[in-house]
Amino acid sequence: MTVVSFFVLLLSWGSMGLEMATAVGLSDFCSDPDAYMMNQTQVITNISPDILEYYITCNQDVTNPFRQKLTMSQRSLSNIHPQLHGLEKEAIPQFPTAEKNLLVVQAMLNTTEGNFHHLVALLNCRGLHKDYVDALKGLCYDGMEGILFLLLFSFLSALSFTAAICSLPRAWKRFQNRDLDYDDMDEDDPFNPSGT
Repeated sequence: MTVVSFFVLLLSWGSMGLEMATAVGLSDFCSDPDAYMMNQTQVITNISPDILEYYITCNQDVTNPFRQKLTMSQRSLSNIHPQLHGLEKEAIPQFPTAEKNLLVVQAMLNTTEGNFHHLVALLNCRGLHKDYVDALKGLCYDGMEGILFLLLFSFLSALSFTAAICSLPRAWKRFQNRDLDYDDMDEDDPFNPSGT
């Protein structure tokens, strides 16, 4: 029983040390998470710093790094519509069988434009940045609070175990002395002449 008690004591102080290390590491991360995320993401993924800064900070001073390509693509898609209308006016009277294929191309262009607008919305930093900020709040506020409470209760339980284990030898000695006193009283009992 004593060995198990010491093992539990060691485990409780060890878990408290682990929780303390986690709290310190988390507080270091939460002091400047943007710089940490930019450095680690750039090292791991080799993404351009401009792209990382745009998505991590998401402020008005930083422009979307895909803006120029998106604008060019939007213009190209917009220019296809007049071309198709021109084909529809000139080619269909001469080649009526081409109308079906032209309608298929028009439907594909409409689908492509819808997907393009969806892509533009996805490449905007606001949605991703909101998720990033919510995750940081959860980790740095709620997570840190939870770890600190866990650390406090681990400290109290470790302290209780320490007090219990330190008092165990004295209590054990008292129990033995008490048992000896009872044995002595049984031997001195006049009503029990055999001493049993």
